[in-house]
Amino acid sequence: MIRVLIVCSWGMSTSLLVESMLEAAKERQYELYVEALSAGEYSAKVETCDIVLIAPQIRHLRKSIEKLAQTVGKPVALIEPFHYATMNGQAVLEQVLRIVNGT
Repeated sequence: MIRVLIVCSWGMSTSLLVESMLEAAKERQYELYVEALSAGEYSAKVETCDIVLIAPQIRHLRKSIEKLAQTVGKPVALIEPFHYATMNGQAVLEQVLRIVNGT
């Protein structure tokens, strides 16, 4: 099971991306858990995930998110704006797999 934490503004549009990612994972027979939380809520959950993704609209918070994630050894990545805008769950899943598998 891969546990993904997406840090976003409010989580409304991100919920569509979460659904798309879960659908892509199901098609590829991956066990995936994805949770989208606001920048004010994510810190309580960072220890329980395998990777932290940052939504493009809050990329200005990247350094502070990375700092917290590094304290618990979690990788952090920015979601490509085009993939976020098009809700391309397949592409974001590929990004997660590359990072988690170290390729």
